[in-house]
Amino acid sequence: MAPSSKSEKDDGKQKAQRKHKDHVVKLLMRGKLSGHFSQRLFRKLPPRVCVPLKNIVSEEFLRAGHVFLGFTKCGRYILSYTSDCGEDDDFSFYTYHLYWWEFNLHSRLKQVHHVRLFAGEEIYSDLYLTVCEWPNDHSKIVIFGFNTRSSSSVLMNLMMSDENNRDIYITIASMPPPKPCSFCCPVPFATTIRTGSGECLEHGYVLNSRYQVVYPFPTFQPAFQLKKDQVILLNTSYSLVACGISLCPGKPGQSSQILYTKRAALSSQASASFSSNSLASSSPLPLGSPESQLTSSKPSPIPSPPSKSQAAVRAREFAADIFRRAQGGGGQAERPVDGSEIEVALTPGDKGMNVERRKEEEEDCRETRAEERRTSLTQASTSAGSPSLPQCSEHVMSPGSCSSCPSSPQTPSSSQEAGPSEPGYVNYSCLHYRLQQPGATEQNAASEGGYEDDKVQLPFTVTDLKGRNLQLVTGPHDEQSVCVEQLTLDFEYLINEVIRRDAAWAPQFCSFSDYDVVILEVCPETNTVMINIGLLLLAFSNSDEEHCRPNTYHSNLQVSWNLNTGACCTVGVGDLTEVKGQTSGSVWSSYRKSCVNTVMKWLVPESTSRYINRMTNEALHKGSSLQVLADSDRCTWIVL
Repeated sequence: MAPSSKSEKDDGKQKAQRKHKDHVVKLLMRGKLSGHFSQRLFRKLPPRVCVPLKNIVSEEFLRAGHVFLGFTKCGRYILSYTSDCGEDDDFSFYTYHLYWWEFNLHSRLKQVHHVRLFAGEEIYSDLYLTVCEWPNDHSKIVIFGFNTRSSSSVLMNLMMSDENNRDIYITIASMPPPKPCSFCCPVPFATTIRTGSGECLEHGYVLNSRYQVVYPFPTFQPAFQLKKDQVILLNTSYSLVACGISLCPGKPGQSSQILYTKRAALSSQASASFSSNSLASSSPLPLGSPESQLTSSKPSPIPSPPSKSQAAVRAREFAADIFRRAQGGGGQAERPVDGSEIEVALTPGDKGMNVERRKEEEEDCRETRAEERRTSLTQASTSAGSPSLPQCSEHVMSPGSCSSCPSSPQTPSSSQEAGPSEPGYVNYSCLHYRLQQPGATEQNAASEGGYEDDKVQLPFTVTDLKGRNLQLVTGPHDEQSVCVEQLTLDFEYLINEVIRRDAAWAPQFCSFSDYDVVILEVCPETNTVMINIGLLLLAFSNSDEEHCRPNTYHSNLQVSWNLNTGACCTVGVGDLTEVKGQTSGSVWSSYRKSCVNTVMKWLVPESTSRYINRMTNEALHKGSSLQVLADSDRCTWIVL
C-alpha cells in the first residue's frame, strides 16, 4: 500500500537511508575482520579521482599498441606492454617489452623504464601474460608468459608438433629506483627513458628462463608461488623448484642466502672445525712428546660413503623389488595358464618408472653395492695409515641422474655440495653474477656452471638492461652481485620414498604412470611448503581372489617440504581408489576440485599489506578490455 501522507514518505526515505548506511557499515566491519575489502563495496568513485587514460597518455603510444595492465603495488607506476611479431604474422617470432610509467594525479604519464621480456627466446604465438609482485619485496617484479596453443599461426603449428608440451616463459626484472640513484646515470629527466646506460646492478638486472610442462599441466598459483618474499616456486611437472633471487652486498661476513640456510650453517661449522683441525695438525710438537703420542693414538674416523651412493642404492633396491614383485605377482599372484608374463610396462610418454629397465637396474644395484664395499674397505685401510678429515659428500642429484654412478663435473662457483645426512631427492645450487669487468670478454651465462637438464636446474640467463650477459663469479669477490639460488625437489624420487616408507598399500604397489602436484599452502615464517601429489598407479588387488594383472588406482600423498633443510615430511597418504571407466582428464579434474576445497578450508585471509599484486592481459585474449585501472589502496581509477 502506498504511503498516505508526506510524513510516511519521509519515514520511508529515512528507513531506506538507514538501511543503506547499515549495509555499508556491515561491509566495512566484514572487511576489517577478513583483512581486505570487497571490490563491490564502492562501485563508483568521485570524478576527482577518476582520470581518463586518453587525457594522460599521448595518442601516439596508444597507436603503437601499448596495452595497459594496471598499477604497481606502490601506486607510483603504471605498467604497459607491447608485442611485435614483424610484418609477416605467420613466419615471425613475437617480441615483448614492458614499460613503467610514472603516475601523478591529473598529470601526463612519464615513461621512466622499460625492459625486453623473455629475451633470447623464439616465441611463436601470442602469450597470456601475468605480472606479479611479492608481498613486501618491492625491488623486483616477475612476469610469466604462458603458451596456450590456441593460435592458428602456421609457424606455431610447425614448431609445436607435440600437443603434450607447453612452454612457460619467465622474466624477473629489477624495479626502477624510487628516488634518483647516484649509480644510475644518466639520471632520468622528464624526457629520458632509463634503459641501462649506467652501471647500477641493483636497478639494472634482468633474469630470463624458459621450461616446458607436460600433461596434466600444472596449475598456476601465484598466491602460493610468490608468498615468500624473494622466492618463486616453479612446478616444472617433474620437480618443484624454489628460486631465490637476491642482491648480495659483497662485503665480508655478509651472506644473502635465502634457501637451504641450515646447510649453510652446517658448512660454516664444518669449515671452522676444518681450520681448527688443520691448525692443530700443523702446530710443531716434539717427536715422542705426550701430546704427539696422544694425537697419534686417536683412532682416525672412517669417512662415511657419499649420500648420493646411498640414495642410488636405495632407489635401485626399491626398483628391483618392484620388478620382482611384478614378475612374481607380489608373492601372491599366480602366472597365467598360458605362461605369458604380467604386463605392467608404461607407455613411453609416461612420467612413471619404466618397468622394462628394472632388470638392468637390479644388475647395476649388485655391481654398485660390490663397488661400494670395495671402496669402503679401501678408505678404511688408507685411514688407518694417515689421518683423514671429514669429507663433504658429493653433490645430491635428482633420481634421474642417480642411475649412473659417476657424478657430473661441478663448477667452482656452484654451492652444490651436501652433507651425508641430506635427502637424495633435493638439489641445491647458488650462483653469483656481477657486472662485466673492464677488459673481460662477455661469457654465455646460460652455459656457465649450469646443467643442461632442466629437470635438475632451470637455465637462467642474467643480463643488464641492454641485454649484455652478466659475469659469472667463479671465486671470492668483494663486489655487489646478483645471487640466484635453486632448491629442487624431485617428484618421482619423493613419490617412491613416501610409498616405500609410509604407504599402507606399499606391498600392493607396482608402478605409477602419472602424477599431478598442487601447492596447498606456503608458510613464509617457517619456510614450509605443503603439497598434494595426485597419483595414477598400478597395484595388485588386496582381495583373496586369484588375479594376474594389476589394476589402475588413484591416490594422493600430502607432503611438507622445508626450504631451510630440504627435507620432506609425510603428512598423509590417501587410500587406493580404483579407476573404472574414467578418463585421466576426469580423474585430474575431480582431484583438483578436492585440492581447491582443501585450500579453502585452510584459507587464512591476508592483510592488505601482504597481498600479491597481479596484473594480466586475460581480457585482451577474451576480445574485451578492462573498464578501469584501479589503485584500491589509494582509491584512484584510470578510466579506459
